[in-house]
Amino acid sequence: MRARRHPASRTVMSETPQPPSPALLTALLEAERALGRLAEVAQDPVRRRRMWADAARRESCAAARLDGVAVDPVEFLVATIGTDLVPTAGRGAAQSVRALWQGALFTQGVVAAPARRTGNSRAPLPSAGAAADAWRAVAELEVGLDALPPFPSDDDDGESPSLDDDAPPAWTLGWTEALWRCLQAEVSGRDPGRLAFSAEREAEAAALLRRLDHAGGSPALLGGVGMLAELLRPAPDLRIPAWAVPSARLMGALAVARCCRVPNVWLPMSVSLHTDRTAASLAARGREEGWRLWLADTVAETARRERDRALSLDRTAEGWRLRVGAKRRNSRIPDLLDALFEEPALTVRRVQKRLGSTFRGAQLLVDELLEAGILREATNRALDRVFIAVDLMP
Repeated sequence: MRARRHPASRTVMSETPQPPSPALLTALLEAERALGRLAEVAQDPVRRRRMWADAARRESCAAARLDGVAVDPVEFLVATIGTDLVPTAGRGAAQSVRALWQGALFTQGVVAAPARRTGNSRAPLPSAGAAADAWRAVAELEVGLDALPPFPSDDDDGESPSLDDDAPPAWTLGWTEALWRCLQAEVSGRDPGRLAFSAEREAEAAALLRRLDHAGGSPALLGGVGMLAELLRPAPDLRIPAWAVPSARLMGALAVARCCRVPNVWLPMSVSLHTDRTAASLAARGREEGWRLWLADTVAETARRERDRALSLDRTAEGWRLRVGAKRRNSRIPDLLDALFEEPALTVRRVQKRLGSTFRGAQLLVDELLEAGILREATNRALDRVFIAVDLMP
């Protein structure tokens, strides 16, 4: 007579992870090769800065489009200077993309979350699991990422803000809240310094982090794909709260790097999700193995595309140098060209403050780039004119 199995036993067995199929293993191997080639080209600090800044812009546009936002790339670039410079009809969409862009820069460690008001207590910073410890170790490696100072705003004194000394470690509850606050600061009418997780959102965020910690416990890219499976499932098959979807997409750009120990890689996964929306939806609604297989293939394709993009940016830089020709030895044109890769929208006032020149000198530099076809004016106004680099449209 066959022994009757206890219900609890069936539950435990059903939760036992199944070994990856041969197809998934093959896809993971190909993705690891593509990641290795991408990590190799990203070793150069100058190239990495260009790649990350460019990826953040494209990621924010793609993530907004996934939410049904009609993104105008020109208006988005103008909004990086100030949303009040965008025509009223497109201001809401541009503000949404700008919020995602700021969130992407936060995940890259380029900007800090909005400062808190005195007395606004920070959320607790719990840590759990070996994977969380490994993520924090990688985050420490990323602290040394070399970066040019950003263009100062037209209203500040030219000094760029720095990250707080007590910034929460990545992939903790405090870091997740800081990312959410960074997004909310751009779209909420409330004082961002007083924003904080409600008790319900804090519990939901903690539950998501526990699931990510479990998924990321698998070795290397298997853990990375597991995290992506939790973070990037498209609607209507979401397994995370609606408020967390924008944050989850930005966290997805980091997931593979965290699990595979490649801190110089930041994959804009939303670009691939938007490009192949139908296939993503079909894969997500099928078997879990099929969803992970699609993600593994997408990681490989995204890594190949980002490597090609990095090399394309190199060619753009070389082409710009040829177009402006040999300039006088004291010209600041090369400095301005380098800065454009990180912030392809500018005003004459910002150029003046960035380079420490006179307003007239900054105007002459901008005029030279206009004449060379590198810049074009994006606003039809007499004052506060914004110029954008036409070759860097997201």
